[in-house]
Amino acid sequence: MRVLRLAQLEFRRFRGPLSRLVPWVLALVPLLYGSLYLWSNWDPYGLLHRVPVAIVNEDKPVEVQGRTVDGGARLVRAVRESGNFDWHTSDAATAHDKLRTGDYFFTVTVPRGFSADLASSLSRKPRRATVHLELNDANGFIIGKAADQARLELQNQLAAAAQEVELRQVFGQGKELKDGLDKSADSAKELAGQSGNPAATGPGLQKLSLQLAQLSSAVPQAPEGQAAKEQARLLASPVDVTSANLHPAHLYGRGMTPFFFSIALWVFGLVGYLVLRPYNPRAVDEGRPATATLAGWLPTALLGVLGGLVLYAVVQLGLDLDAESPWLLVALVCLAALSFVALAQFFRTLLGSTGDLILLVLLMLQLTSCGGLYPVETTPAFFRALHPVMPMTYLVDGLRVTISGGQGSTLGLSFGVLAAYGAAALLATGLVLARRRRWSMSRLKPEIQF
Repeated sequence: MRVLRLAQLEFRRFRGPLSRLVPWVLALVPLLYGSLYLWSNWDPYGLLHRVPVAIVNEDKPVEVQGRTVDGGARLVRAVRESGNFDWHTSDAATAHDKLRTGDYFFTVTVPRGFSADLASSLSRKPRRATVHLELNDANGFIIGKAADQARLELQNQLAAAAQEVELRQVFGQGKELKDGLDKSADSAKELAGQSGNPAATGPGLQKLSLQLAQLSSAVPQAPEGQAAKEQARLLASPVDVTSANLHPAHLYGRGMTPFFFSIALWVFGLVGYLVLRPYNPRAVDEGRPATATLAGWLPTALLGVLGGLVLYAVVQLGLDLDAESPWLLVALVCLAALSFVALAQFFRTLLGSTGDLILLVLLMLQLTSCGGLYPVETTPAFFRALHPVMPMTYLVDGLRVTISGGQGSTLGLSFGVLAAYGAAALLATGLVLARRRRWSMSRLKPEIQF
């Protein structure tokens, strides 16, 4: 019974308006973490139709058996009707620029001779038709895996286009054969009717011979030797999709590093103030809120920077991270540690132990809205709305650029936003402490300790 009474007393310590919610929020932590993460990633591949991509058609139509073959236009129409991605038609320069800036997640280019290559499939020198797929891992690593779906779709569409052209050629030649056979049959009947008249039989034989020659020319000549082998190989696999990557991450671990580094630095800020005090009460009582703020922030911030550097060193030496811009990566990690610690200090100062729960909830929200795994376009509207206001978003984007390469403007924005968050948090903490010079009953109560 004593155990139960002591347990009850532990719950009674939570008496303030916010403090009373602490046990209930703790009980909801598994729900919040599990449900938010599952909600945001429930069906990302089913929402790829929101992911903007571009197709560039540089193809020129050709004439085959008196008919126009426009394979590029057919392919553009087919992929846009498929609805698997948010397809945009574009010119080459615009598509490349938007791929670099992250407005498009990949681009597909149909080359100038695409239709001509399709039309050559039954010729003596067949050529394989190709399209080019270009990615940029600086916009996200896993989207490259989703692009495999686009590659398969393109190959299916290309194969269908190639088969259509081949059938047109075959049926076009078949029509010539049918017309020739009909004419030859008419001539044969006419010749049979004139068989008793030698004078008429001679011209009839000449006419039949001429039609048979035309019929023979309508029959395609079968290729021989190496040409036959090449045509058989091409008919078995008539199309190809080549690919390139502006800033490849190469390995899954390199692609996921920005996401996991961001989690590690945020968690440090949360844990740091479970051990260290967010501010010095004596400095507050002496009327020096700025001093109290900086004195409470600096020790944890320095440890956060040290922890970030150790994390980078271990990953570099142990896993060969080999970032494109290692010094910028180090600078961004240090800035993120300083900023995240400042945010943790603010919530801990403002709300006490309840602030730790707020930081935990913010971690869950950022995990699901920062676009660290899948493009944010594949998440529900709630997480897409959070994406541009969460600090972890900018750390993930910036780290991608420092590791795989990318737009300098993206990296500059990451530095600027993280610095602004850190400065705003320090200023807000100073304002909170400035109002704490006066004693109150809430300050006389002991703080909740976990």
